[in-house]
Amino acid sequence: MEANCAELNEQHVGKEVTLHGWCRYIRDHGGKLFIDIADKHGATQLVFEGKNLAEASKLGKEYVIEVTGKVAKRNADTVDSKNPTGKIEVAVSSLKIFNESKIPPFELIEEKEKFLANEEIRMKYRYLDLRRPQALRHIILKDKVTKIIRQYFWDQDFLELETPMLVKDTYETGARTYLVPSRVNPGKFYSLPQSPQFYKQICMVAGLEKYFQIAKCFRDEDPREDRQPEFTQVDIEVAFKDEKYIQSLIEGMLKKIFKEALGKQLKTPFKHMSFRESMENYGNDKPDLRYENKIVDITEEAAKSNYNILKRVSENGGRVKAIAFSGAKYSKEGAINENYMLKAIELAKSLGLKGLTWLYFRDKALRSEPQSIADSLRPSEKGLLKKLSPKDGDVIIIGADLSEKLLLDVLGKLRKIISDKIGIYSSEFEFLWMDEYPLFEIDEVTKKLKPSHNPVTSPTLETLKYLDSAPEKVMSRQYDLVLNGFEIASGSIRITSPELQRKILYIMGMSEKTIENSFGFLLEALSYGAPPHGGIAPGLDRLVALLSGEHNIRDFILFPKNKKGELLLDGSPSQVDAKRLKEDFGIELEGE
Repeated sequence: MEANCAELNEQHVGKEVTLHGWCRYIRDHGGKLFIDIADKHGATQLVFEGKNLAEASKLGKEYVIEVTGKVAKRNADTVDSKNPTGKIEVAVSSLKIFNESKIPPFELIEEKEKFLANEEIRMKYRYLDLRRPQALRHIILKDKVTKIIRQYFWDQDFLELETPMLVKDTYETGARTYLVPSRVNPGKFYSLPQSPQFYKQICMVAGLEKYFQIAKCFRDEDPREDRQPEFTQVDIEVAFKDEKYIQSLIEGMLKKIFKEALGKQLKTPFKHMSFRESMENYGNDKPDLRYENKIVDITEEAAKSNYNILKRVSENGGRVKAIAFSGAKYSKEGAINENYMLKAIELAKSLGLKGLTWLYFRDKALRSEPQSIADSLRPSEKGLLKKLSPKDGDVIIIGADLSEKLLLDVLGKLRKIISDKIGIYSSEFEFLWMDEYPLFEIDEVTKKLKPSHNPVTSPTLETLKYLDSAPEKVMSRQYDLVLNGFEIASGSIRITSPELQRKILYIMGMSEKTIENSFGFLLEALSYGAPPHGGIAPGLDRLVALLSGEHNIRDFILFPKNKKGELLLDGSPSQVDAKRLKEDFGIELEGE
């Protein structure tokens, strides 16, 4: 029988089998040669002796081979309990070498067992990196989740449609687009889509009603751990439905993924929280609810203290806020110690927050290093303890600034960093729907209004009256899904009136010419009877990463790019011959 390298067990003892794969571990015991043969499923131990020993001695790591032999039971003292095939081995009777291999530049091992090779090297030799069991599991899980998603939406009567990859360059928020020159239209360019947003809306106008796509998206963003220039999202749009339907739809999809891919039951419906509540209590709109550690306003208490910095900020209209970190167990020898907290203060300073201090709670009183900080807070200690309710060993950070936005932003970042360092979580997965976003926010660079989500998000009917007089008061029909402090999906009910859509773009500062050039095709489509519709787009790479307990989405992309956007495997991006650019696209490089 032919088998893969993970399916043999004691029931196969005595049977003749054929295996294909790569030589992973080679151990010469003198008179016997043991080799682990591996494929994408796992590994099986081979035994070479007697007449096969000479030929087997030619084998090296990652040689590609075929073997035939009989399954035998291992001796009790050689059983590998960590390996599904660890109770058996194959006594090889014939060997065929398909191909030799150079010595790999790194060990293809479980990363938890030994030191893992540098990521840049692994990305350059990604075809070798993907042979590692952990890397294989990541890619196989993503494949499994993708299949589950497809089947879920097919069962819900959704059409899987394909929107174009070469599209019109339009206004987008948050990132630059990749441009592609057109050879047959000199001087003109396509854009690679940041998302299929406008095209899936046009599908709704076309009457296709229920659309989904496993969509490739492209964003020219600054390097970040959880971002890639190209990534995959589950793109969804439905007509004649509201927010509740779409949220319930996604919860159903995730329940199916948890059950079939992870073997776990997921409790629904998920919690909901308003944007304002999240910002006030957690400092951002993607709070990690696996730990509590809320941001508490103590401005009134700070004004009564003798701590000059806090007192001065509170008296000059600023805000003072604090977080008590439960389970910190502060001690000089512990993970949360004086050195760690001093580093947290330096981080806060680098983020722009100068007014930050820290204390700890011990024996029913506030303590500090030096003690003078706690002493200066004695006049307000009773009020502070009532608001913060710390437990013995808890660490408290206190921040103060005239800008409440900066204060909340930095405290939100520190909340996650310190809580993750403590590592005490109420659960493995915490989902949260974020609702009640403002339609607009102020761009910190231009100081102009920009959409808090995207320019096609519908305002709420109740606040639409403020659009002309006070657009900052207009609320949107946006909803985001957060998992363990990461946004994994973003969606909204869309604008379907061409007049309202034009007005929103105008408020954002676009000229009539820009609106027509960028959005004319969408406005034209909306003028032909657009149904009410909305959608959402979970990030597939990020979702699968979080389900695996990881944060870096590069590990879940088949051929990822590094922090500079380079694909080290093939050396792209690479220079293109100037003659070719001129002849094919009419583009002349400077200095040529």
